[in-house]
Amino acid sequence: MSESAGEGFAAVRVVERLRVVHSMIAAAQAEEVELMTQLYRLRREQQLQLGVGALYAGEDAATEIGIALKVSQRSADGLIALGLGLDNRYSGTREAFADGRIDLPRVRAISETLANASEDLVAELESRIVAYAEKAEPQRVRRTLRRWLLEADPAGQAARRKSAEADRYVKVTAADDGTALLDGVLPAAGGQALYERLREMATTQCCGNDPRITNQRRADALVALADGRGRLTCECGRADCPRTDEGEPSPTARKALVQVGVSMETLAGLQDNPALLAGLGAIDADLARQIARHARFDVITDPAARPPAPAARPTDSELRYRPAARAARRVRALDGGCRAPGCGVPPAGTDLDHQDRFDHADPENGGRTVESNLGCRCRRHHRLKTLADNGANGWQVVHHPDRKVEWRTPSGGSVITSPEGAKFLFPALAVPPVTAAGVPDAEPIRPLIDPGPVVNAMTELVHVYCTPGQRRAVRSHVGTSRVTM
Repeated sequence: MSESAGEGFAAVRVVERLRVVHSMIAAAQAEEVELMTQLYRLRREQQLQLGVGALYAGEDAATEIGIALKVSQRSADGLIALGLGLDNRYSGTREAFADGRIDLPRVRAISETLANASEDLVAELESRIVAYAEKAEPQRVRRTLRRWLLEADPAGQAARRKSAEADRYVKVTAADDGTALLDGVLPAAGGQALYERLREMATTQCCGNDPRITNQRRADALVALADGRGRLTCECGRADCPRTDEGEPSPTARKALVQVGVSMETLAGLQDNPALLAGLGAIDADLARQIARHARFDVITDPAARPPAPAARPTDSELRYRPAARAARRVRALDGGCRAPGCGVPPAGTDLDHQDRFDHADPENGGRTVESNLGCRCRRHHRLKTLADNGANGWQVVHHPDRKVEWRTPSGGSVITSPEGAKFLFPALAVPPVTAAGVPDAEPIRPLIDPGPVVNAMTELVHVYCTPGQRRAVRSHVGTSRVTM
């Protein structure tokens, strides 16, 4: 046997083993989803018996799972919802998942695409799509199932579309190195309208010498729409840029509607400690200083550096349920977001919850409205704490010194969270500033093959004066071919 033949047999064995391991992982994922769903059902039943409303009973199971597995609450919520769907609607999909014949991404593709289908359509199509999914990747499963739905029930598509449109959303999550990931679901026409508007701005409001590639200009165009400028500014640097109208004032961006926590030393350039961009996470010092150029400042002093106040008769503000504006800003700045583990709700979206209950009947007898007795909690975890205080969900939420909060689950798990904002406002370790030369700008990204200024200019004219449909029609007659599957 030749050496190359032996290597070929070894590769075949590796691929076969890879298939087996992937199937084992899929079966383990199915069991994990089922266990999460079981825990949700147990907690829901317990809380319903204790009088918790049906709308919220069991919702803290996702937080409990997050503490046990160190996963995000959002991830646990999604898997519980998937498990409920598998139990109630998609028995064939659940069986194939448990056997390891299809994995989690393909299960999600089936569940999400059939979400708005009638029970009759699910019964008609599920077995077919499960068999198909065993031989196809998730994206092809989605496309094929959408086509089958249209073929089986064309009249029902309008109702399914309207139901899907009702679930539209836009969200922003943290990405790497000070960037953010924009995700959303829009009605088809609205999504295409947005994309065409960004494309139009990217191709008509900058000349061919703008150093940005098309993707960068489209991204900048979306920001320009959001911050009120409404148009792109060409970055070619030429005084005679054909895309600059001398009679038109330069667009001015609105001030950023964001909250950034940063130390005074970093803001002054004496240190380069990271800053906290509320809702997204850590950003570098240079970006924090850029945002601060047009910001309104709120000076937050270190609670640990202040001497303890002597006991005194409570002030009027301490005996009111709603905190004073100054105290509210301090608590939100120190906490930096919801204090529950695995929760990413920014401080502006949280309630200021009293750790020791406020006594509405006799305020002097109950928990006072002071900084040490207030904490940021999103509405969901505010409910969890309130139910815990009432003995209705088995949780315990305990305050410790230095604003630390311990969350004890009904199953015996425990985690302590620290105030995230304080770590950035008062860093324990000073990061020395970068050299006077600063941080160099990234080299502009150039196309692999540059067709030259003449072709670039002609392409820009085509994009300006020809609609996308006209351009596609021309391309279809110039030696192109189409492959259908």
